[in-house]
Amino acid sequence: MFEKIVGLEIEKAYSELKALLLKKGGKIVAEEPPKYISVKQGSLWGISPRSAKKVVSCRLFPHDSGTRVACSSSLASDWRNLTIIGSILSVIVASLCWWIAMDLEAFMITQQPSYWSWIASVDGYIDFRTGQMFVSLAKMLTLFLVIILAIEVGVAVYAHFRINSFAEETLKELT
Repeated sequence: MFEKIVGLEIEKAYSELKALLLKKGGKIVAEEPPKYISVKQGSLWGISPRSAKKVVSCRLFPHDSGTRVACSSSLASDWRNLTIIGSILSVIVASLCWWIAMDLEAFMITQQPSYWSWIASVDGYIDFRTGQMFVSLAKMLTLFLVIILAIEVGVAVYAHFRINSFAEETLKELT
């Protein structure tokens, strides 16, 4: 949560805050003028705290001769769900690729039929070149997916801990 006290009456502070939020790409979700406004901002494909899809909620309170504005942000549920589903699918596909690589590698060493041995078998014989190519491809895909997964987790953690940066930036511009 980020707070700021501004030297404006609550109605004026509300209208300036609303204009700032709309100018920065916010779409109003709910409002109770001049006490509360909630906007959705960002994109489902955003990868930074500023560009990730989020809900920013701001409450305004009279404070001495000005207004206290308190804003908080949370990642949008569809952004979180897409991140979680993408990560789960990456783990599943990476595991499948690793299993294929290990199974084929064992098949080429032991020459005992296995679940994926049909990939490297031609008319009952082992095609070592094809088998090795598939092992290398599956290992590269596994590595690629693990790297992408690590980046995705890093983006999600960073966005989660810095999600209020958009609200802070917006309140700093409020006079």
